[in-house]
Amino acid sequence: MPLRSLIRISLLAILMLPAQSHAELRDGNYFQAISANDPIAKELWYSVGAKKYVIGVTSAMRGIDYPYVADKSIIFYGARVDANAQPMPEAIATIPPGATRLLLRFTKLSSPDDRGLRYRVDSFKDDSRTFPFGSFHFINTSTQHVKINLAGTAAVLAPGGVSNILSEPPERGDVSIQISVASNETDNSAPMYTNGWSHRSDLRTLVLLTEQANGCIKPLRYRQTEPSN
Repeated sequence: MPLRSLIRISLLAILMLPAQSHAELRDGNYFQAISANDPIAKELWYSVGAKKYVIGVTSAMRGIDYPYVADKSIIFYGARVDANAQPMPEAIATIPPGATRLLLRFTKLSSPDDRGLRYRVDSFKDDSRTFPFGSFHFINTSTQHVKINLAGTAAVLAPGGVSNILSEPPERGDVSIQISVASNETDNSAPMYTNGWSHRSDLRTLVLLTEQANGCIKPLRYRQTEPSN
């Protein structure tokens, strides 16, 4: 990654740290955002009623809380306007049924899609009642069945499958994690990923199980610390 891009990501992350450190997990309709590739700095905005919100997004950390209206989608705009000087949509986030809190993952496209959008947005439910602190929340975004074994707790996720594992933090070291492609929990296929992950009772970790071009499964982790009162 070019040095200029790294500096840009670091500066945006630093600027967002104070707001993130004092954020509270409030009840209501709020989203946070992350980027799958390039940072988004004052490039996208959306509105709630008459109020306009400009979002900042990096791949290094979650963004701050942004309110949204419970509807079918959130439409984000940029600097582009149409022939009538009306803002043109740049990204559309679909709101999953029953969701309150969301985590939105923005992927900048190399060229606009068939709707003219410049970003793809994946929407994940982020409610702490179903994704509590002290847990790991796995989402299988690959086309394969994936087996996970976290500190002795095993689960097999079909494509699109979700599993939340509440894990007791170890007294020393990290929690062990193994990931493999498998059809059932008793499949003893050799793991393609083995590691130790840090964990605390005031930490929750979203894990996206993504598929590489060679078919291997790569976990992407996004962690959040419980705000102090």
